[in-house]
Amino acid sequence: RNRGHMSWEAILPEDDFSLYKSQITLLEEQITHHFPDVYRTPEILSAIRNVPRHLFVSRSYRYVAYTDHALPTHGGLTTSAPSVIAEMVFHSRIQRGQKLLEIGTGTGYEAAVLAEMGVRVFTVEVDRHLARIANRTLVDLGYKLDKTEKNRLKEEEMSRSFREKRRHFPLRGTIELYVGNGQYGLKKQSPYNAVILAASVPNIAHVDPLLPQLSAQAGRLVVPSGGRGDQTLHIIERKNAMYQTFVVPGVTFDFVRLVTRVEAPSLEEPPSP
Repeated sequence: RNRGHMSWEAILPEDDFSLYKSQITLLEEQITHHFPDVYRTPEILSAIRNVPRHLFVSRSYRYVAYTDHALPTHGGLTTSAPSVIAEMVFHSRIQRGQKLLEIGTGTGYEAAVLAEMGVRVFTVEVDRHLARIANRTLVDLGYKLDKTEKNRLKEEEMSRSFREKRRHFPLRGTIELYVGNGQYGLKKQSPYNAVILAASVPNIAHVDPLLPQLSAQAGRLVVPSGGRGDQTLHIIERKNAMYQTFVVPGVTFDFVRLVTRVEAPSLEEPPSP
């Protein structure tokens, strides 16, 4: 049932593959229990099945990685529960071949899920240390090309390795990772079919700079908004010059706050390890 099994078996060390293979069905069952609507978009569930989540969390949490919980990452931050990620992706209505901007890369797990859906992912992370970790993981697993290598021979070797890994996953989308403050988005790569914020805002006025970067043809922005522990999921849909806001009823979140600064940030490639 999981087409990723054979592909990962060719890439992962035996213990990593064994953990992934034995636990991924458990995660799938929990996600469908916590967010039954995921059945309406089987491509999301299929993508989650294809991502070895334990490689996106700290080693000390690898044996609980296939439970549907948020897990600590670095500096008091957490990576979201997979059912929460599934819900945000569901409401973005993103489809294969489309472009999505993710604000808050974290460990790179959500970007990997989106790439498995065939999405072109542009992701921004403000924490340089976390961006470095995410970049290394995504490169090691063949989700993205490492653009930090300056040695030409090593660069060619990495390109060959990337192409070889991609051969096992021909339907994957691409990921481009940037380090910087995401509150102003990534204008040079816009427009986007969807924008997902993996951090909350006090009120949705904070996302105003991102709205012009949405596609004029039903581009959607997904953002948790409100006070800590009492955040609701807001969807803003663009149609030409008109914006319509929806609130997803019956769910509350507790995302960390979006880092905001007065000046527009410069965005760059991830720092070298």
